[in-house]
Amino acid sequence: MRVSSLNNTQVMLSQMHNNNMKMSQIMQQLSTQKRVNVPSDDPIAATRINQLQREQSTIAQYQDNITRLSGSLSTQEAQVQSASDLLWAMNDTLLQAANGSNGDKNMQGFGMELNMLLDSLVDTVNTKSASGSYLFGGTKNQTAPIQWDDATESWVFMGNHNTRETTVANGVQVTENVHLAQCLSLGGDELGLLNELYTLSEKMQDPAVSPATYQQDIQNLLDAVSDAQDEIGAIFTELGGRQNQLTLLQNAHTDVSTANGMVLSELADADVATSTIELQLYVNATQITFRAWNMVNQLSLFNSMG
Repeated sequence: MRVSSLNNTQVMLSQMHNNNMKMSQIMQQLSTQKRVNVPSDDPIAATRINQLQREQSTIAQYQDNITRLSGSLSTQEAQVQSASDLLWAMNDTLLQAANGSNGDKNMQGFGMELNMLLDSLVDTVNTKSASGSYLFGGTKNQTAPIQWDDATESWVFMGNHNTRETTVANGVQVTENVHLAQCLSLGGDELGLLNELYTLSEKMQDPAVSPATYQQDIQNLLDAVSDAQDEIGAIFTELGGRQNQLTLLQNAHTDVSTANGMVLSELADADVATSTIELQLYVNATQITFRAWNMVNQLSLFNSMG
């Protein structure tokens, strides 16, 4: 009669089951190259991995915001430079016109040149971004900030002076826009410099108007253009400061992201060599357990009888 121990059998079967589950887990790790595939593989590591992944996602969003904002600021810098160049050109034209020896034809030419420069300056302030939004209209970025009013025969400002903000780090926002049109304010008129220059250009092109009657206007506008240049210089400084801030933040995000990536790799990635050795150990253990179980099952009272 064969005698077997139910308890020993249950222990051996439990051990084989545990070994098989562990081998299945290791084979999945080797397949995915990940040490933690489900939270139960390592609950503490899984929690930390989840936290780091959320942080990485947030950092990636900040970096995307910085890239987009930096591009927008670069575009604005280029347009502000264009506005500055146009004002310098106007300054040169006004200086030439201020020479009292100019005849009517020369003044007409200066007036036409001034008018063309004005149109170019309006186009610059009305520049759109790649997405089709106006750069210098404040938060009213779907409407051209400078428009011609036929009723008053003057340029009017249709934007506002509000700011747009972009989040670039935890609790850190950087202003997206600058107020270029404010540089053109004069005498209580938001676009007074444009309108005064336009009025002057019309006088200069009218042969019936004597240059002597607007010489003082030219001098006044030379001062006003100089003031506008100073304000544009301040805008350049402001834009440069924002770009420097973005560069520092981008570098900081990159450093943190790199460090997080290294920690994630240590927590989540499987060590192939170690996992392969561990798998072989469990295979060997399972084979030994099976052989031992098989030997126990073959034991009988007859083995002890002489």
